[in-house]
Amino acid sequence: MSNTPKTPVTGGVPWTMLRRTVMLAIFALFMLQYFEIKLLVGSLSGSTLLGSIKLLDVFAFFEVSAAAKGVSLTILGAVLPVALLYLLLGRAFCGWVCPMDLLFSLVDKFRASDKQPPPPPLPLRAGYWVAGGLLLLALVGSIPLFTNYLSHLTNIFRAIAGGVFLAADLPVEPTVIAWSLLTLLALLILQYFYPRLWCQVLCPVGKTYGLFNKISLLRLRFTRGDCEGCELCEHKCYMGVKIVRNLDQGQLRDPNCIYCGRCIEGCRRKGKLIKMSFK
Repeated sequence: MSNTPKTPVTGGVPWTMLRRTVMLAIFALFMLQYFEIKLLVGSLSGSTLLGSIKLLDVFAFFEVSAAAKGVSLTILGAVLPVALLYLLLGRAFCGWVCPMDLLFSLVDKFRASDKQPPPPPLPLRAGYWVAGGLLLLALVGSIPLFTNYLSHLTNIFRAIAGGVFLAADLPVEPTVIAWSLLTLLALLILQYFYPRLWCQVLCPVGKTYGLFNKISLLRLRFTRGDCEGCELCEHKCYMGVKIVRNLDQGQLRDPNCIYCGRCIEGCRRKGKLIKMSFK
């Protein structure tokens, strides 16, 4: 089997363009709250849809519950719609919603993004220890440390809100903005030196949604056909998912797959060999 990538054949669904459109549209809905249009208020960690529907990230639910040492009906009702959505879509959140995917892709422009990133310097399972450690800290310290202070999702929206408040000459705590910006800068620097280490290993949000891949309706399907052995699908996958070895299995349920469609775009069979499917 050849390890030399060939030029991909264009055609089929423009997955990257489609998911960027979805990502920016969701982000735009959040931005409308600063113009007094409150369709979606809050952040991707916790928000309110249409003024009444509470939504809470799954890992945030576990961390807040650990910190509170109990589960309230309010947060349970907020996490259920999100959990049901990703029982359907698996870890699609990371490829279609999380803004860090776009920011990391911009960083890649400065470091030959077309080259397949090296394997992460930490084993993939280390992420579960990180997530477990954060939950233990929340339980012992009674503070959801990640959700409140370290989350990329929290800090992106906190930095934006701080910038809006400054522009509107409203009271804002400069140290809060500085913390959020420094946290995001640290993640971008990490991306430059260790591509997708955050996404593949360290992010507890991604590791949590990755568990949904095992049972979600959405999955990668492989149709019968001749694979040319070019490995372009794996070359295009920045999450390090091993695709070729699973072709004979008919499907793939890897917890690191974010259903970004890059493998489909790279395949020379133009979507005829690899498909995203709900059945």
